[in-house]
Amino acid sequence: MSRGPIDLAALDPAAVARFGGKACGLAALLRAGARVPEGFALAASTVLPASWSEAERATVRERAAALARGGLLAVRSSAVGEDSAAHSFAGLFDTVLGVADGAGALAAAARCIGSGRGERVRAYAGAAAAEEHPVGLVFQRQVAAVCAGVCFTRDPNGRDGALLIEAVRGLGEGLVAGALQPERWRVYPSGLGGGETRRDGPCAGERDVAPPVLTGALAERIAAEAARLAGARGRPLDLEWAVAADGVVWWLQARPITAAVPVVEWVVERAHPGVDDGPVTVWSNMNVRETMPEPLTPLAGSVWQRVILPAVAAQLCCVRTDSTLLPHLVGVERVHGRIYWNLNATFAMPLVGPLLARFLEHIDARTGATVKALLAAGVLRPRRLPVGKVALCGHLLLGALAGLRPLVKGLFPERCLAELRGMAEAIRRRPEVGTLPDGPLVAEMDAFAYPESTPFREGIQMMLASILILGGATWAFRRHPRALGLLAAGVRGNPTTEISVAIDGLVVAARPLAALFAAGSAPAGGAGAAALLARIGEMPDGRPFAAALAAFWRENGQRCPGEFDIGVARWEEDPAMILALVRAGLAAPAGGERVAERLARLARERAEAIGAAAAGAPAWRLLLMRWFAARIPRHTPLREAPKHFGLVAFRRMRQVALEAGRRLAARGRLARAEEVFLLEWSEAAELLLGDGRASAAGTPGEDLKTKLAARRERYARFQAEAPPDLIRSDGVPVVEEGAAGASAGGGPHGVGGDAPGLLRGVGASVGTARGRVCILRTPDPAAMGDGDVLVVRYADPGWTPLFPRAAALVMEVGGAMCHAAVVARELGVPAVFGVPHATARLAAGALVEVDGARGTVRVLG
Repeated sequence: MSRGPIDLAALDPAAVARFGGKACGLAALLRAGARVPEGFALAASTVLPASWSEAERATVRERAAALARGGLLAVRSSAVGEDSAAHSFAGLFDTVLGVADGAGALAAAARCIGSGRGERVRAYAGAAAAEEHPVGLVFQRQVAAVCAGVCFTRDPNGRDGALLIEAVRGLGEGLVAGALQPERWRVYPSGLGGGETRRDGPCAGERDVAPPVLTGALAERIAAEAARLAGARGRPLDLEWAVAADGVVWWLQARPITAAVPVVEWVVERAHPGVDDGPVTVWSNMNVRETMPEPLTPLAGSVWQRVILPAVAAQLCCVRTDSTLLPHLVGVERVHGRIYWNLNATFAMPLVGPLLARFLEHIDARTGATVKALLAAGVLRPRRLPVGKVALCGHLLLGALAGLRPLVKGLFPERCLAELRGMAEAIRRRPEVGTLPDGPLVAEMDAFAYPESTPFREGIQMMLASILILGGATWAFRRHPRALGLLAAGVRGNPTTEISVAIDGLVVAARPLAALFAAGSAPAGGAGAAALLARIGEMPDGRPFAAALAAFWRENGQRCPGEFDIGVARWEEDPAMILALVRAGLAAPAGGERVAERLARLARERAEAIGAAAAGAPAWRLLLMRWFAARIPRHTPLREAPKHFGLVAFRRMRQVALEAGRRLAARGRLARAEEVFLLEWSEAAELLLGDGRASAAGTPGEDLKTKLAARRERYARFQAEAPPDLIRSDGVPVVEEGAAGASAGGGPHGVGGDAPGLLRGVGASVGTARGRVCILRTPDPAAMGDGDVLVVRYADPGWTPLFPRAAALVMEVGGAMCHAAVVARELGVPAVFGVPHATARLAAGALVEVDGARGTVRVLG
């Protein structure tokens, strides 16, 4: 008999060409040990039951009737090619539920086979499709489901590595037909064992009035069995399931997932392979995402990994640079080319880890709250160090003795500033890189390790002294909010803030050249800037400006946005931003307050506020307040000075790299000098010295041109794919807490639980200001106007020359201790940081009020 029924348990899962994908998928599930409703299958055919022989119809009718004695039946199509790896045919063939007897089974069979003649089937199958598509049949007992749904063992949308469950009450036909809105669950395999289950929705601020379809425990049970079945099949699966009243989970269908979007795999470059972070490693870019938000070039990344990070870790942990413990304490690694903290290593750092746990939310409020939650849940655990407590104490003692001198030196800020300035001058006096032979040129890349760079390496202790002074002053003035908010206002000497003062000086020097700077006379970009400077150099009236600009370059030419990446051009190389700021200053109305005048006014206000706070204070508190108030102006510059002068060494390293690139290009090893930044420095050095042609060229069969092309493609990918701010090694996404009660689930302007039009963050600089929103993705002076409220995702120190023109500053990341907050306080610019998704939730041009004391941004219109 050609259409004889065969039990699903006896069906060969490989017989898809005869019985179709659905029947064979169920057979495969049975062989994997899944609970599948009892049933049988018929081979695929285009012949309707009315054309079968009477014996064939009788056999099917009797088998179906026997099966129906246990309850209603489901008759499903099982077409050839359906539920295959190439095609799903999802929803194109019919399924009939609620079949009560043999006669109904034959009628349902006719409907299923007839669906193979539909226009939608032919359109899906393509031009070569036959008029009639062969359809097999599956007859099964229908599950009396209390809930049902689908389960994707890999998210087909590629959002992350979750197993996705969708569930509805009752039968699942309304879900697969798109007629019902499902409840969604995401289940993640956890490095801690088991899974982490999260229900998607409802959105923040919405009330969930209906009880959930699934419990977390049931979702985990469905997910665990689905993952087991996918493992048995050796591929990700799209599964249909139903839960009976007794709690038994039945599996109704299994097909390969087709047309899935691949999940982005974050590339992590570990600092040291032999470390023990426990079951889960957690990385975070807090406090570096505003200073180093972009991926480093391969050359810059290799220099950071080989030279800079070990020295920084040694200073942070008070551990000698030759200590065997040091590699285990390097708490910085690269994720997709970007600098991230390895939090397991960071919290294992002696002294630093406990201090960080205490001050996390001052550094970055939103991320700090989330990291504390990970610590409390046991997800984030300090790295296990390869030494016992006694040996660790010995390491600490030796390191602390070595680190005591710079820490004590930090108590004398004027001396520190003089040493830092002397360091910068000494590096500037080193020979021009173009005059050095290849060997000495290669050695110059260790500028960070120069003896002259010692003050920069000790800068961490200097900054620590500054932070401790600020912390003590904050405690002393904690009951006086106005004085507390103005403690750092108007302070002079911070090199980053002084950049804005110097730009004002350039504006004054450029006034005789105002017509030349006017819009249209000075093309934007590097070529336009060079042309403008060339014209100025030819003019007698241009000499004062040229002299002022030369002095500016000597003091600040090493700075730029993205300044910690030696692959990025410095302001002296690409002066377009500085010239645009001069142009904006020339276009501003005459008589406006200059930055130096502003700082002087703020200093007077600070003195008045401190005097008012001290009046009536007890004698002991009065002495404390006066002591701290006198030291804040002296120590605050140390928060930024080590970095400012240390960047002279970074500029030196960039000059070395460019000179190496020019030589390699001249020798035919590189097409262009800039390609050197696609090499690691060890590779560039080997090529330059002539003894590394094989190793620098790559693996056997891979020439240098191929390697550079692959690196260029990888770097472009890293630029296009931005990792989340917190990453777990087991792939479980980290949902960040909202800053100060804010929720990322709010609407375009509101936040869950807040009034519409109100955004919350962390007050980084006190004061209240109103202005129009200006959203910037890059620090373009021409894109903002004076009095705008500057709204940015991040702002590294290279953005700070824009701050004096802004009425207020709103930033998505950061906290009260980040670089941008320090400069905003000194300039008296109200600032609110840690506002989730501010650049998306605020509309350009909207009128807003920023309250830096309350940490709020209110939309006015």
